[in-house]
Amino acid sequence: MLLSPLFAFFSFGFSINWSMIENALHKLRNRHFCVIGDVILDIFSYGGVTRMSPEAPVPVLDVKKRNEVPGGALNVCNNLRSLDASVEIIGVLGDDYEAFRLEYLCEKAGIKKTGLLRDLRRVTTSKTRFFDGAKALLRSDMEQRDPLPPHLEDKMLQEVRRALKTSDACIVQDYNKGVLTPRLIPEILRLAADADVPVFVDPKFDHVFSYGGAFLIKPNRTETERMSAKRIAAYEDAEALSTELREKLRCENLLITLGHEGMLLQTPEARHYYPARKLQTADITGAGDTVIAVLAALYSAGLPLERAAEFANRAAAAVCALPGVVCVRPEMLAE
Repeated sequence: MLLSPLFAFFSFGFSINWSMIENALHKLRNRHFCVIGDVILDIFSYGGVTRMSPEAPVPVLDVKKRNEVPGGALNVCNNLRSLDASVEIIGVLGDDYEAFRLEYLCEKAGIKKTGLLRDLRRVTTSKTRFFDGAKALLRSDMEQRDPLPPHLEDKMLQEVRRALKTSDACIVQDYNKGVLTPRLIPEILRLAADADVPVFVDPKFDHVFSYGGAFLIKPNRTETERMSAKRIAAYEDAEALSTELREKLRCENLLITLGHEGMLLQTPEARHYYPARKLQTADITGAGDTVIAVLAALYSAGLPLERAAEFANRAAAAVCALPGVVCVRPEMLAE
């Protein structure tokens, strides 16, 4: 649950224009989004520890409840669906229980899954978290990071080409699980440029410099430090390198999420800082997914990027104040 005793979230000194959000949400009903990337089945097992195992010096968790939710790129899809937008996912599954479960969860959420391909040699990525009450005990991951074979890359590109014809924006979620390959990334960006569809990227470091030409790239603090080879101790450090980093990444806009330092948006014209406010406890699971989903959604609905970023930060604060993986709700945009 990733609880911390004191965590900073985003607060803003601007007045909420509810009619602006209401109008944007109304437009979202006619917007379609294409989300490309690594899909994950997130599993949460809750119970209690009352004894130690006789087989080894480890606790035995008596599981009382188990939740399975779509994660990774599918959590972005869930956030978009929660805002009443149309969305489809393009990614790769294995041929296992987790794959069938994710397909069912897509159907249940109204996420179009035509672009979910099967690779019989892969396992579907899953993350299982075990909790003793509210205390996290362990996380176990099942994944395979091998790059896609050429025939699946070809099929992925076919699905991307098809989906972009009806998309208002494209979100790329790269968790470095092997689906987004060095061949696929530039082809996706080229196809999106040809279709005049803006691409929002949530990157991992391994491929971040391959996303040149994206409308927006959203690294976090750790990724930004690795890209710049500089430590970010405070907001001013990120401010000092944001212009240079945007040019280095060759993207139109750069959004750096800084945790307790807030968020920084660097556009070609200006720099916008969104400061933080403090809460006693916070569950940061899925915060980045919420930010990029709300940002892409509201921008596609007509809000200026800097205004959409304000509401994206507000939404992230609202969902992270709740335990577990929580999708943004429309009313959270005005909280």
